[in-house]
Amino acid sequence: MEPRRTAALALMERLRRHEIEAEAQELGRLRAEEARLLRRKDELTRRLSEESRTGDPALVAYLGNFLRSMRSEIARVERDRARIEPDLTALETRISAAFREMKTYETVRLAAQQEARESRAKREDAEAGEVALLRWWRARAGRPLAAPSGKEKARSA
Repeated sequence: MEPRRTAALALMERLRRHEIEAEAQELGRLRAEEARLLRRKDELTRRLSEESRTGDPALVAYLGNFLRSMRSEIARVERDRARIEPDLTALETRISAAFREMKTYETVRLAAQQEARESRAKREDAEAGEVALLRWWRARAGRPLAAPSGKEKARSA
């Protein structure tokens, strides 16, 4: 593969990596929001269970309103969490697809580089074999291994 194509693959791989990093940051933000909502829900549930058991007769009149309020707040938190869940799933899917694409570019690029190295090594081996064969023929014919210099050419003429 041409060096230009290998460089293009490396560029596409880098671009995908940057896209993945940006989306991973957004995924982290959404996960933090989800964790915050879950903590809030757990806190509300805990308060609901603890504070609904009151022994004070003066608070019994307010208990119904308190329970309705707590349950509606828990439901709101659940709706908020359910609202961000599709975004989380879509983002995870996009990151996964981009990662697969980036790895495909990387695999193709690495295979092309390996092929180029093997091709270069094969050419070098062929050239070395040709040089060795020429030396062998020259040695067999009794000719010198090095090319004759200018003085040697003048003497032989």
